[in-house]
Amino acid sequence: MNIKNKKGAVLLFTSVGWFLVLSGRLTISTLLIRIEKSLNIDHTMAGFAITGMWFSYGIMQFPSGIWSDIKGRKVTILFAFVSFGTAFLLLALSFYYILFFFFLVILGIGSGCFQTASISMLSDLYKKDRGKALGMQASSGSIAGLMPIVLPLLASRFHWRGIFLLWSVLSFVVAWLFYRYSIETTKLPGKVSIKERLIDGIMVLRQKTTRLFFMVNLILVFTWMGFGSFFPTYMIENKGLSALRAGIAFSILSFSGILLKPVIGVLSDRYNKKAIITVLLFISAAAAGFLVRTSSFPLVCLFSFLLSFVTSIFLVINSYLMHFWEERGRGGKLGFYRSLTILIGSPTSVLIGYSATKYGFDFPFSVLAVLLSIAAIVLLITLVTERISLNE
Repeated sequence: MNIKNKKGAVLLFTSVGWFLVLSGRLTISTLLIRIEKSLNIDHTMAGFAITGMWFSYGIMQFPSGIWSDIKGRKVTILFAFVSFGTAFLLLALSFYYILFFFFLVILGIGSGCFQTASISMLSDLYKKDRGKALGMQASSGSIAGLMPIVLPLLASRFHWRGIFLLWSVLSFVVAWLFYRYSIETTKLPGKVSIKERLIDGIMVLRQKTTRLFFMVNLILVFTWMGFGSFFPTYMIENKGLSALRAGIAFSILSFSGILLKPVIGVLSDRYNKKAIITVLLFISAAAAGFLVRTSSFPLVCLFSFLLSFVTSIFLVINSYLMHFWEERGRGGKLGFYRSLTILIGSPTSVLIGYSATKYGFDFPFSVLAVLLSIAAIVLLITLVTERISLNE
């Protein structure tokens, strides 16, 4: 297999891997009411378990990034495939809350090793069309957005445990295909100082541009974790939608990225990335605010589509930072950046679960809409300031 086909294989299998990671998360959110009943738990307990998953997912970003720099992208991604495949299998066998909690943490560890290494691997291979490649990978993950429609139907026939078993089998199959047909994409260093790589990653926050995007990224993480964890439950309990309609709206929220991300990825290769992010932030903030205010199913679908622009912002930020950072130690830098944002954002699920139990879902989701608006305004001010400085 020549290098061109190897590049295509890497893009294909990292895209399928991202689909499996997101499908596993969506299975938890979509079938949360069934899982809660089966394990006899409430929203707060479910929120703690989901927070445990996000915490372990976040904490693995940095070490996996460093590991991919010094031991190779390929071995890191292989470890991720095997780990989250094993976690899916164990989740299918969890009959008690404590086991469910623990296995979600394992899922977070496995999936946390995947995306930093895969983004770095694609950035190594696709230098000119990096935004396009990252957009294609991100959009493949959006195919998982169909799951909220499909999963309730499958769960009624095979039980939610059977669905996790299916994800486990697929993960192991794709792991073998990735091992067989992919290539290593980074030049491994002969001598490595772990301390130097740690410091190198931590020092990225000294850069003004990185700090700006860190703030934006953190708000996006709050928003996506919040809506991603409880969206179907919110639609059913507060909006009065049926499980099917809630699933359709959740699918629109998750699946629309398959259309948006490749286009936005190409645009980010050609035009001002900050301007693109600012426009997407304003659209997402408006959608989140209106979504809280309406119970009309057609309007819920419309605002769910517009809110899905949040996921496109992630890929534009990733593309910008991968251009901004030099190739040496890129995985460690991205890993530290992703670890910090996800770790700080990881309590979002339990906070929203607790707030929803005490005050209802409208309150925490209104707060998220306000935060998105603040991020959009700050970025707009930054753009205007830069434009004035250039004209002086």
